[in-house]
Amino acid sequence: MALARLSGRFRDAPGRAGRRRRSRSRSGDEPPVAGATPGERRERRRRYWSVGIGVFLLAVIFGVVLFGYYREFYSPPRVWAGSVNNIEFTMGDLVQRIRVLQGVNRYEGGRVDLSTVPFEYLQNLINAEILRQEAPGLGIKPTGEIIESALRRQFQPTAQEGQEVDPGQLEREFQNNYQIFLTATGLTDSEYRVILEEDLTRAGLAAMLSQGIESPQEQVEVRWIRMPIDPTEAGASDLQPHQVGQRLEVEDFETVAREVSRSAGYADASGYVGWVPKGAFPELDPLIYGDAELGRVALAPGEISEPEYVREGIYIVEVLSGPQEQELDDRMGIKLTLELAQNWQDEALQEGTSNGTVKMNFNSRLYEWVADQVFVTAPRVPAGGQPGQ
Repeated sequence: MALARLSGRFRDAPGRAGRRRRSRSRSGDEPPVAGATPGERRERRRRYWSVGIGVFLLAVIFGVVLFGYYREFYSPPRVWAGSVNNIEFTMGDLVQRIRVLQGVNRYEGGRVDLSTVPFEYLQNLINAEILRQEAPGLGIKPTGEIIESALRRQFQPTAQEGQEVDPGQLEREFQNNYQIFLTATGLTDSEYRVILEEDLTRAGLAAMLSQGIESPQEQVEVRWIRMPIDPTEAGASDLQPHQVGQRLEVEDFETVAREVSRSAGYADASGYVGWVPKGAFPELDPLIYGDAELGRVALAPGEISEPEYVREGIYIVEVLSGPQEQELDDRMGIKLTLELAQNWQDEALQEGTSNGTVKMNFNSRLYEWVADQVFVTAPRVPAGGQPGQ
Protein backbone atom coordinates (compact mmCIF):
# COMPACT_ATOMS: atom_id res chain seq x y z
CA MET A 1 0.00 0.00 0.00
CA ALA A 2 2.81 2.36 0.77
CA LEU A 3 4.40 1.61 -2.56
CA ALA A 4 1.11 2.25 -4.34
CA ARG A 5 0.68 5.65 -2.69
CA LEU A 6 4.26 6.59 -3.60
CA SER A 7 3.86 5.48 -7.22
CA GLY A 8 0.62 7.45 -7.43
CA ARG A 9 2.36 10.55 -6.15
CA PHE A 10 5.02 10.22 -8.89
CA ARG A 11 2.34 9.65 -11.51
CA ASP A 12 0.59 12.90 -10.52
CA ALA A 13 3.82 15.00 -10.58
CA PRO A 14 3.97 15.56 -14.37
CA GLY A 15 0.39 16.73 -14.33
CA ARG A 16 1.00 19.26 -11.59
CA ALA A 17 4.20 20.53 -13.29
CA GLY A 18 2.35 20.94 -16.56
CA ARG A 19 -0.36 22.96 -14.85
CA ARG A 20 2.29 25.23 -13.27
CA ARG A 21 3.96 25.74 -16.68
CA ARG A 22 0.65 26.59 -18.29
CA SER A 23 -0.15 29.00 -15.46
CA ARG A 24 3.21 30.75 -15.90
CA SER A 25 2.73 30.96 -19.67
CA ARG A 26 -0.60 32.77 -19.11
CA SER A 27 0.69 35.15 -16.37
CA GLY A 28 1.54 37.96 -18.88
CA ASP A 29 -1.77 37.65 -20.74
CA GLU A 30 -5.16 38.93 -19.85
CA PRO A 31 -7.41 36.49 -18.00
CA PRO A 32 -8.94 34.10 -20.43
CA VAL A 33 -12.37 35.10 -21.57
CA ALA A 34 -14.94 32.42 -21.89
CA GLY A 35 -15.68 31.71 -25.52
CA ALA A 36 -12.85 34.00 -26.87
CA THR A 37 -10.69 32.67 -29.66
CA PRO A 38 -6.88 33.23 -29.65
CA GLY A 39 -7.28 35.87 -32.42
CA GLU A 40 -9.84 37.78 -30.39
CA ARG A 41 -7.53 37.75 -27.37
CA ARG A 42 -4.66 39.15 -29.48
CA GLU A 43 -6.95 41.90 -30.80
CA ARG A 44 -7.92 42.84 -27.26
CA ARG A 45 -4.24 43.03 -26.29
CA ARG A 46 -3.57 45.40 -29.22
CA ARG A 47 -6.48 47.59 -28.16
CA TYR A 48 -5.21 47.73 -24.58
CA TRP A 49 -1.73 48.77 -25.79
CA SER A 50 -3.19 51.37 -28.17
CA VAL A 51 -5.30 52.92 -25.42
CA GLY A 52 -2.33 52.96 -23.03
CA ILE A 53 -0.04 54.63 -25.58
CA GLY A 54 -2.73 57.18 -26.46
CA VAL A 55 -3.26 58.07 -22.80
CA PHE A 56 0.51 58.43 -22.34
CA LEU A 57 0.84 60.71 -25.39
CA LEU A 58 -2.08 62.85 -24.25
CA ALA A 59 -0.47 63.18 -20.82
CA VAL A 60 2.81 64.27 -22.45
CA ILE A 61 1.05 66.85 -24.65
CA PHE A 62 -0.92 68.19 -21.71
CA GLY A 63 2.26 68.40 -19.66
CA VAL A 64 4.04 70.33 -22.42
CA VAL A 65 1.13 72.76 -22.77
CA LEU A 66 0.91 73.20 -19.01
CA PHE A 67 4.64 73.80 -18.73
CA GLY A 68 4.50 76.30 -21.61
CA TYR A 69 1.65 78.16 -19.94
CA TYR A 70 3.52 78.21 -16.64
CA ARG A 71 6.72 79.38 -18.33
CA GLU A 72 5.17 82.06 -20.54
CA PHE A 73 2.16 83.36 -18.59
CA TYR A 74 2.16 82.30 -14.96
CA SER A 75 5.82 82.33 -13.99
CA PRO A 76 7.31 85.48 -15.64
CA PRO A 77 4.99 88.05 -14.01
CA ARG A 78 5.93 86.63 -10.61
CA VAL A 79 9.68 86.52 -11.20
CA TRP A 80 11.38 89.25 -9.22
CA ALA A 81 12.92 91.95 -11.38
CA GLY A 82 14.74 93.94 -8.74
CA SER A 83 14.82 95.02 -5.12
CA VAL A 84 15.91 97.96 -2.98
CA ASN A 85 16.46 97.17 0.71
CA ASN A 86 14.18 94.11 0.39
CA ILE A 87 11.40 96.06 -1.38
CA GLU A 88 10.91 93.85 -4.44
CA PHE A 89 9.57 94.46 -7.95
CA THR A 90 8.30 91.65 -10.16
CA MET A 91 8.30 91.43 -13.93
CA GLY A 92 4.57 92.08 -13.72
CA ASP A 93 5.27 95.33 -11.85
CA LEU A 94 7.75 96.31 -14.55
CA VAL A 95 5.24 95.64 -17.34
CA GLN A 96 2.61 97.68 -15.51
CA ARG A 97 4.99 100.62 -15.04
CA ILE A 98 6.00 100.57 -18.70
CA ARG A 99 2.32 100.58 -19.70
CA VAL A 100 1.68 103.56 -17.43
CA LEU A 101 4.57 105.60 -18.78
CA GLN A 102 3.85 104.44 -22.31
CA GLY A 103 0.34 105.78 -22.00
CA VAL A 104 1.63 109.14 -20.74
CA ASN A 105 4.26 109.37 -23.49
CA ARG A 106 1.80 108.42 -26.18
CA TYR A 107 -0.73 110.98 -24.93
CA GLU A 108 1.96 113.65 -25.18
CA GLY A 109 2.79 112.68 -28.76
CA GLY A 110 5.86 110.55 -28.05
CA ARG A 111 6.56 106.89 -28.53
CA VAL A 112 8.33 104.10 -26.67
CA ASP A 113 11.16 102.12 -28.25
CA LEU A 114 10.61 98.57 -27.01
CA SER A 115 14.06 97.51 -28.21
CA THR A 116 15.68 99.48 -25.38
CA VAL A 117 12.96 100.55 -22.97
CA PRO A 118 12.44 97.48 -20.68
CA PHE A 119 15.88 97.59 -19.06
CA GLU A 120 15.87 101.40 -18.92
CA TYR A 121 12.49 101.35 -17.18
CA LEU A 122 13.72 98.73 -14.72
CA GLN A 123 16.55 101.10 -13.85
CA ASN A 124 14.02 103.92 -13.55
CA LEU A 125 11.93 101.79 -11.17
CA ILE A 126 15.01 101.07 -9.07
CA ASN A 127 16.12 104.72 -9.11
CA ALA A 128 12.64 105.89 -8.15
CA GLU A 129 12.54 103.47 -5.21
CA ILE A 130 16.02 104.49 -4.05
CA LEU A 131 14.98 108.14 -4.12
CA ARG A 132 11.65 107.39 -2.43
CA GLN A 133 13.48 105.74 0.46
CA GLU A 134 16.07 108.52 0.69
CA ALA A 135 13.66 111.44 0.18
CA PRO A 136 12.52 111.85 3.82
CA GLY A 137 16.13 112.13 4.95
CA LEU A 138 16.78 114.73 2.24
CA GLY A 139 13.71 116.71 3.27
CA ILE A 140 12.06 116.55 -0.17
CA LYS A 141 9.12 114.20 0.37
CA PRO A 142 6.08 115.65 -1.53
CA THR A 143 2.90 115.83 0.53
CA GLY A 144 -0.57 115.00 -0.70
CA GLU A 145 -1.37 118.72 -0.91
CA ILE A 146 1.68 119.34 -3.12
CA ILE A 147 0.68 116.47 -5.42
CA GLU A 148 -2.89 117.76 -5.67
CA SER A 149 -1.64 121.25 -6.42
CA ALA A 150 0.63 119.94 -9.19
CA LEU A 151 -2.26 117.94 -10.62
CA ARG A 152 -4.47 121.01 -10.78
CA ARG A 153 -1.75 123.12 -12.38
CA GLN A 154 -1.57 120.51 -15.12
CA PHE A 155 -5.28 119.99 -15.84
CA GLN A 156 -7.23 122.92 -14.43
CA PRO A 157 -7.81 125.75 -16.92
CA THR A 158 -6.67 129.21 -15.89
CA ALA A 159 -8.89 132.25 -16.17
CA GLN A 160 -7.78 135.20 -18.23
CA GLU A 161 -6.70 138.26 -16.29
CA GLY A 162 -9.75 140.27 -15.29
CA GLN A 163 -12.15 137.50 -16.30
CA GLU A 164 -14.73 136.37 -13.76
CA VAL A 165 -15.05 132.60 -13.61
CA ASP A 166 -17.41 130.39 -11.66
CA PRO A 167 -15.27 128.21 -9.29
CA GLY A 168 -17.69 125.36 -9.85
CA GLN A 169 -17.17 125.60 -13.60
CA LEU A 170 -13.37 125.48 -13.15
CA GLU A 171 -13.74 122.38 -10.98
CA ARG A 172 -15.93 120.65 -13.57
CA GLU A 173 -13.47 121.47 -16.33
CA PHE A 174 -10.59 120.19 -14.23
CA GLN A 175 -12.37 116.90 -13.55
CA ASN A 176 -13.34 116.55 -17.20
CA ASN A 177 -9.80 117.24 -18.50
CA TYR A 178 -8.28 114.87 -15.97
CA GLN A 179 -10.76 112.09 -16.76
CA ILE A 180 -10.09 112.45 -20.50
CA PHE A 181 -6.37 112.06 -19.79
CA LEU A 182 -6.89 108.97 -17.61
CA THR A 183 -9.18 107.36 -20.20
CA ALA A 184 -6.81 108.10 -23.08
CA THR A 185 -3.77 106.68 -21.28
CA GLY A 186 -5.54 103.77 -19.58
CA LEU A 187 -4.40 104.89 -16.12
CA THR A 188 -6.14 105.09 -12.79
CA ASP A 189 -5.99 108.12 -10.55
CA SER A 190 -3.74 106.35 -8.04
CA GLU A 191 -1.33 105.18 -10.76
CA TYR A 192 -0.88 108.66 -12.14
CA ARG A 193 -0.46 110.18 -8.70
CA VAL A 194 2.43 107.76 -8.08
CA ILE A 195 4.10 108.95 -11.29
CA LEU A 196 3.49 112.58 -10.34
CA GLU A 197 4.92 112.01 -6.88
CA GLU A 198 8.08 110.51 -8.38
CA ASP A 199 8.43 113.46 -10.77
CA LEU A 200 8.03 115.94 -7.93
CA THR A 201 10.58 114.06 -5.83
CA ARG A 202 13.12 114.19 -8.65
CA ALA A 203 12.40 117.88 -9.10
CA GLY A 204 12.98 118.39 -5.37
CA LEU A 205 16.29 116.55 -5.61
CA ALA A 206 17.35 118.70 -8.55
CA ALA A 207 16.37 121.90 -6.73
CA MET A 208 18.39 120.84 -3.68
CA LEU A 209 21.46 120.00 -5.76
CA SER A 210 21.20 123.21 -7.80
CA GLN A 211 21.94 125.24 -4.69
CA GLY A 212 25.56 124.15 -4.97
CA ILE A 213 26.02 125.46 -8.53
CA GLU A 214 28.24 128.53 -8.67
CA SER A 215 27.77 131.52 -10.94
CA PRO A 216 29.84 132.99 -12.49
CA GLN A 217 32.08 130.05 -13.33
CA GLU A 218 34.61 129.05 -15.97
CA GLN A 219 33.04 128.36 -19.36
CA VAL A 220 34.04 127.79 -22.99
CA GLU A 221 32.22 129.28 -26.00
CA VAL A 222 31.42 126.63 -28.60
CA ARG A 223 29.37 125.73 -31.61
CA TRP A 224 28.80 122.26 -32.94
CA ILE A 225 27.21 120.05 -35.54
CA ARG A 226 25.11 117.23 -34.11
CA MET A 227 24.10 114.22 -36.22
CA PRO A 228 21.81 111.40 -35.05
CA ILE A 229 23.51 108.07 -34.40
CA ASP A 230 20.65 106.25 -36.13
CA PRO A 231 20.86 107.11 -39.85
CA THR A 232 17.16 106.28 -40.25
CA GLU A 233 16.11 108.93 -37.74
CA ALA A 234 13.93 111.68 -39.18
CA GLY A 235 16.03 114.51 -40.53
CA ALA A 236 19.28 112.55 -40.52
CA SER A 237 21.72 113.55 -43.27
CA ASP A 238 22.87 111.12 -45.93
CA LEU A 239 26.44 112.29 -45.32
CA GLN A 240 28.76 110.21 -43.17
CA PRO A 241 30.52 112.02 -40.28
CA HIS A 242 33.91 111.90 -42.02
CA GLN A 243 32.31 113.45 -45.12
CA VAL A 244 30.98 116.31 -43.01
CA GLY A 245 34.48 116.81 -41.67
CA GLN A 246 35.83 116.95 -45.22
CA ARG A 247 33.27 119.60 -46.13
CA LEU A 248 34.29 121.71 -43.13
CA GLU A 249 37.82 121.86 -44.55
CA VAL A 250 36.59 123.90 -47.52
CA GLU A 251 33.19 125.29 -46.45
CA ASP A 252 31.98 127.65 -43.78
CA PHE A 253 30.95 125.96 -40.48
CA GLU A 254 27.63 127.77 -40.35
CA THR A 255 26.69 126.73 -43.89
CA VAL A 256 27.39 123.06 -43.23
CA ALA A 257 25.63 123.18 -39.86
CA ARG A 258 22.45 124.61 -41.36
CA GLU A 259 22.34 121.73 -43.83
CA VAL A 260 23.50 118.82 -41.69
CA SER A 261 23.08 119.55 -37.97
CA ARG A 262 20.04 118.40 -35.98
CA SER A 263 19.77 120.32 -32.72
CA ALA A 264 18.93 118.64 -29.41
CA GLY A 265 17.72 121.96 -28.04
CA TYR A 266 21.01 123.66 -27.18
CA ALA A 267 22.32 124.88 -30.57
CA ASP A 268 20.63 127.22 -33.01
CA ALA A 269 20.32 126.59 -36.75
CA SER A 270 23.88 127.77 -37.35
CA GLY A 271 25.25 125.39 -34.73
CA TYR A 272 25.99 128.11 -32.18
CA VAL A 273 25.62 126.91 -28.59
CA GLY A 274 27.24 129.65 -26.51
CA TRP A 275 29.09 129.45 -23.22
CA VAL A 276 29.21 125.91 -21.86
CA PRO A 277 30.28 125.11 -18.26
CA LYS A 278 32.17 121.95 -17.40
CA GLY A 279 29.78 119.14 -16.47
CA ALA A 280 26.84 120.32 -18.53
CA PHE A 281 27.74 117.82 -21.28
CA PRO A 282 29.97 115.29 -19.49
CA GLU A 283 30.67 113.18 -22.56
CA LEU A 284 31.94 116.24 -24.44
CA ASP A 285 34.07 117.57 -21.57
CA PRO A 286 37.24 115.77 -22.78
CA LEU A 287 36.92 117.64 -26.08
CA ILE A 288 36.12 121.04 -24.62
CA TYR A 289 38.14 120.97 -21.40
CA GLY A 290 40.58 118.11 -21.92
CA ASP A 291 41.12 115.08 -19.67
CA ALA A 292 44.60 114.27 -18.36
CA GLU A 293 43.60 110.76 -17.25
CA LEU A 294 42.38 109.93 -20.76
CA GLY A 295 45.27 111.75 -22.40
CA ARG A 296 42.90 114.20 -24.08
CA VAL A 297 43.96 117.78 -24.80
CA ALA A 298 41.31 120.53 -24.90
CA LEU A 299 40.49 122.03 -28.29
CA ALA A 300 42.17 125.36 -28.91
CA PRO A 301 40.07 128.37 -30.02
CA GLY A 302 39.30 127.99 -33.72
CA GLU A 303 40.04 124.25 -33.72
CA ILE A 304 37.42 121.80 -35.04
CA SER A 305 37.23 118.31 -33.57
CA GLU A 306 36.99 114.97 -35.27
CA PRO A 307 33.51 113.33 -35.02
CA GLU A 308 32.85 112.41 -31.39
CA TYR A 309 30.41 109.53 -30.78
CA VAL A 310 28.38 109.89 -27.55
CA ARG A 311 24.99 108.66 -26.40
CA GLU A 312 23.16 111.77 -27.57
CA GLY A 313 24.58 111.77 -31.09
CA ILE A 314 27.67 112.37 -33.20
CA TYR A 315 29.26 115.76 -32.53
CA ILE A 316 31.75 117.86 -34.42
CA VAL A 317 32.73 120.68 -32.07
CA GLU A 318 34.47 123.98 -32.68
CA VAL A 319 35.77 126.05 -29.75
CA LEU A 320 35.29 129.76 -30.36
CA SER A 321 36.85 131.22 -27.22
CA GLY A 322 37.64 130.61 -23.57
CA PRO A 323 37.86 129.32 -20.99
CA GLN A 324 36.58 132.43 -19.24
CA GLU A 325 34.56 133.32 -16.15
CA GLN A 326 30.98 133.86 -17.32
CA GLU A 327 27.57 134.15 -15.73
CA LEU A 328 25.54 130.96 -16.08
CA ASP A 329 22.53 131.36 -18.37
CA ASP A 330 19.24 129.61 -17.60
CA ARG A 331 19.66 126.86 -20.20
CA MET A 332 23.05 125.79 -18.90
CA GLY A 333 21.94 126.14 -15.30
CA ILE A 334 19.07 123.71 -15.93
CA LYS A 335 21.36 121.34 -17.86
CA LEU A 336 23.90 121.32 -15.04
CA THR A 337 21.11 120.66 -12.53
CA LEU A 338 19.80 117.71 -14.55
CA GLU A 339 23.30 116.24 -14.79
CA LEU A 340 23.84 116.62 -11.04
CA ALA A 341 20.56 114.81 -10.34
CA GLN A 342 21.50 112.03 -12.76
CA ASN A 343 24.93 111.70 -11.16
CA TRP A 344 23.31 111.43 -7.73
CA GLN A 345 21.07 108.60 -8.93
CA ASP A 346 23.93 106.81 -10.74
CA GLU A 347 26.13 106.95 -7.65
CA ALA A 348 23.30 105.77 -5.38
CA LEU A 349 22.59 102.87 -7.74
CA GLN A 350 26.25 101.92 -7.91
CA GLU A 351 26.65 102.11 -4.15
CA GLY A 352 23.54 100.03 -3.54
CA THR A 353 24.66 97.43 -6.08
CA SER A 354 28.10 97.22 -4.47
CA ASN A 355 26.82 96.74 -0.91
CA GLY A 356 24.02 94.37 -1.94
CA THR A 357 21.04 96.54 -0.99
CA VAL A 358 20.10 97.00 -4.66
CA LYS A 359 19.64 93.99 -6.94
CA MET A 360 18.37 93.51 -10.49
CA ASN A 361 17.39 90.34 -12.33
CA PHE A 362 17.16 90.56 -16.10
CA ASN A 363 18.07 88.37 -19.07
CA SER A 364 17.23 88.09 -22.74
CA ARG A 365 14.24 85.76 -22.20
CA LEU A 366 12.66 88.02 -19.59
CA TYR A 367 13.49 91.07 -21.72
CA GLU A 368 11.64 89.50 -24.66
CA TRP A 369 8.67 88.57 -22.47
CA VAL A 370 8.36 92.10 -21.10
CA ALA A 371 8.59 93.66 -24.57
CA ASP A 372 5.95 91.26 -25.93
CA GLN A 373 3.54 91.94 -23.07
CA VAL A 374 3.87 95.70 -23.44
CA PHE A 375 3.43 95.53 -27.20
CA VAL A 376 0.34 93.31 -27.08
CA THR A 377 -1.52 95.31 -24.44
CA ALA A 378 -0.19 98.79 -25.13
CA PRO A 379 -2.85 101.53 -24.98
CA ARG A 380 -3.82 102.46 -28.52
CA VAL A 381 -3.74 106.23 -28.07
CA PRO A 382 -3.21 108.24 -31.27
CA ALA A 383 -0.56 110.94 -31.07
CA GLY A 384 -2.01 114.18 -29.78
CA GLY A 385 -3.87 112.72 -26.84
CA GLN A 386 -7.25 111.74 -28.28
CA PRO A 387 -8.50 108.24 -27.47
CA GLY A 388 -8.83 105.80 -30.33
CA GLN A 389 -12.19 104.86 -31.71
